[in-house]
Amino acid sequence: MSIKLMLVDDHRLFREGLRRILEMENDLSVVGEAGDGGEALTCLHGCNPDVVIMDINMPGINGVEATRYIKSKHPTVAVLVLTIHEDPEYLFEVLKVGASGYLLKDVEPSKLLDAIRQVASGKSVVHPGLTSKLITEFNRLSQPVEQQTQSILSDREQEVLHMMAKGLNNREIGEQLYISEKTVKNHVSSILRKLDVNDRTQAVVQGVKLKLVDIS
Repeated sequence: MSIKLMLVDDHRLFREGLRRILEMENDLSVVGEAGDGGEALTCLHGCNPDVVIMDINMPGINGVEATRYIKSKHPTVAVLVLTIHEDPEYLFEVLKVGASGYLLKDVEPSKLLDAIRQVASGKSVVHPGLTSKLITEFNRLSQPVEQQTQSILSDREQEVLHMMAKGLNNREIGEQLYISEKTVKNHVSSILRKLDVNDRTQAVVQGVKLKLVDIS
């Protein structure tokens, strides 16, 4: 029986190349594609995939939020994240919301094919080079809450939060840190999620309470 796949990545050329590799396999079938998380959620109902191959940083709804929705509404659908990001925070976030696997885009095609079959059968897969980082993160979370406070946000997210406290917008923050406005937006979304708040003002207030930012 063929494993039905949906590809979610905002780079069309990457999706086309990936599709060619996957469709060379007799037991794999690409039934849908999407360029962002929102499009993926719309396509999901008509495609009925067994496995969603998901990027993380995309316009609109990112891969973490899309995975969260997919697993809440379609728990039998496996999500395999395929990304360039080695940051253990991304790894841990997508695993927390239900992803079955996390691979880097430089993975060998044979390893990717094997991972797809594994997650389709209910197993979990993590890129070999990231396993130690995953263990480190679990160890960190086993610390008492008071020892975790300073590490709720990454160093970059704390920089972004500090600039948010100064009243800078995403474009200005990007210029200060030499990163794209899109990357700043992703950091802001991550900050709001981790601090469990709804907007930038609440994030700054919560950051002050947790002593993550000093506005004095």
